[in-house]
Amino acid sequence: MAYIVSTGEKSFTVAADCVEKKPHENVFEVSVDDEVKKVSIARISPTHLSILVDNTSYNVEVSKLRDEYEVTVRGELFRFRVSDEREMAAAALHETGEIAITAPMPGMVIDVMVKPGQDVHPGDKLLILEAMKMQNEISAPRGGKIAAIKVEPGSSVGGGEELVLLE
Repeated sequence: MAYIVSTGEKSFTVAADCVEKKPHENVFEVSVDDEVKKVSIARISPTHLSILVDNTSYNVEVSKLRDEYEVTVRGELFRFRVSDEREMAAAALHETGEIAITAPMPGMVIDVMVKPGQDVHPGDKLLILEAMKMQNEISAPRGGKIAAIKVEPGSSVGGGEELVLLE
């Protein structure tokens, strides 16, 4: 599943797949926008993590305050809001007017299942996006009519790139 991580005016699309489970740590393939890295994470305590990225170790403190996460790395404090695809889709259910359905992560469009002018209902499959060797179905977050299709099978897309316009 992809997450939208926001700090101030910047937003990033983040996806993580666990590729190896060890007794004291897990190894993930993490995609942040178009960059993919292997990340090893060991939980030291409920709020303290040891994270290894590109042979550099980070001691990280994480705490959740209301709808934000506070993350301290090397004495520097960062605040983030995190939304997942389901929250974004639920918010879209209440929207009216034209909305852009965007790629939750970088990948390649495998199949487009709709045509311009076609009526769709919430949850209808719009297209299949392959990312990190997994096929992800992109569905309509709400009902409407397909206004435009911005991609075709074989297209490479970046995280956040417009795929379909829904009116």
